[in-house]
Order: sequence, then C-alpha cells, then structure tokens
Amino acid sequence: MRVLAMGAHPDDVELFCAGTLAHYVRQGAHVTVAVLTNGELGSRTLSPEETAVVREKEALRAAGVLGAELLWTGAPDGFLFDTPEVRRQAVDVVRRSRPDVIFAHHPGDYHPDHRMVAQLASAARLLARETSLVSSYPATDRVAPLFYMDTLLGTGGGSPDVWVDISDTMGTKEAMLAEHLSQNDARRRRKGADFVDLTKQQAAFRGQQVGVRHAEVFTCAPSHPATSALDLVPEGAEVRLPVCASPR
Repeated sequence: MRVLAMGAHPDDVELFCAGTLAHYVRQGAHVTVAVLTNGELGSRTLSPEETAVVREKEALRAAGVLGAELLWTGAPDGFLFDTPEVRRQAVDVVRRSRPDVIFAHHPGDYHPDHRMVAQLASAARLLARETSLVSSYPATDRVAPLFYMDTLLGTGGGSPDVWVDISDTMGTKEAMLAEHLSQNDARRRRKGADFVDLTKQQAAFRGQQVGVRHAEVFTCAPSHPATSALDLVPEGAEVRLPVCASPR
C-alpha cells in the first residue's frame, strides 16, 4: 500500500496526520510526505534563504523518524498559488508517489498556503490519471481517494468524518515534531509552549471526543470521485487502522 501526505510547510503533516501515517508505516505501507513550500518565512532571526535550508534539513530528519520518503517542491512560503507550473508539480508529486490514498490540508484552513494545498491536491489527483498530460512521470491508473486533515485547534474545519486512534503512535508523532527545532524554539519564545505541546493538546481533545487518549480526524473529500471512510484502506490491503466510532 502507498500513502501520500501533502503539506504546505515543514511540520504541517506532522501536526495533523503523523500518528495515522505511523500506523500505515508499521504495517509495511510506503508513505511519502510532500512539502510544497520551502518554509522560508518561518524565522524572525535568520534570512529566508538560511531558514529554507534549515527547515528542509528538519523535514528530512522528521521523515526519517517515520521511515517516510520526503518530496520537497520548494515553492515560496506564503506565495503558493495554483499556477500551471505549480499544478504540474503537484501532478508529478501524485504520479511519483502513486498513492492508494492522499491526505492534504482542509479547504477551510486558516492559512492561505494550506487552503491552496487542498485545491492542488483535489486537482492533481484527477489530472495525474490523464495520459494526454505529459510530465516527468507516467500517468496513474486511478484517482486516489482524498482525505482532508484537521485544522489548527480544529478551527474552520467543520465536523470531521473520521477519527483514528493514535494512542499507540503518539510517540512517533511527537518525535517527528521534535525534529523541527527552529519552529519549536521560536514558538516557545513567543507562546511559552512548543508544537509538541500543541499537538498533545489537539490529539487529546480529538481523542476525548471518541473515548481514547489521542486521535486524529479527517474529512472525506466530497468532490468527484467522492471519498468515504472505507477508502482509508484499499480493498485487499493487509493494513488495519484503529478507526473510532464517530461521536454522536
């Protein structure tokens, strides 16, 4: 089984779906983490060029914790737009990773780069199958189901469709986020707590909704072809996810 998680910035995938990705990896799935911008605006002390170098190294270390492949497309942070060039890059991300399932940001997320990833993922999963669109990789043979990840503190994401129990993989999620030293240090100075603290808070909140210690949530993409909770694992795959009953 092959899984693709598309995030706008280094650490986004870690924040919103790393626990679920760890379940896939533990059962032999190949996971690709695609970061669509270079994260160059993530420091108030380093230059944008220096910041981009630091953040790519951190993303590589985090992917290594998970045992995932990292794809780094390098669009400017804060200026991710659905141009022909960027859309083609997104198509190639899908074609190269050849996923059975895609995770991406929620279209109602607070950050414009996040919202753009949702749009790009939705378009790329369709275009990746079109054989008339020639690119660096061959067309896929199917349209992969798309799941939108949670939003920061659940704001703007509406009501999720799927809760995954990540109590057993929370340690991996925390370890991945801990590799983003520059971001954790900066947030600790500003907020008094880092992104590891934040993800613990959010995962505990989502877990409380369904009676487990920690959880991650997802929303099924409604656009054609519509995604359902059953698409988290393709038929015949030897992978099992601890999906929780939705709260009533």
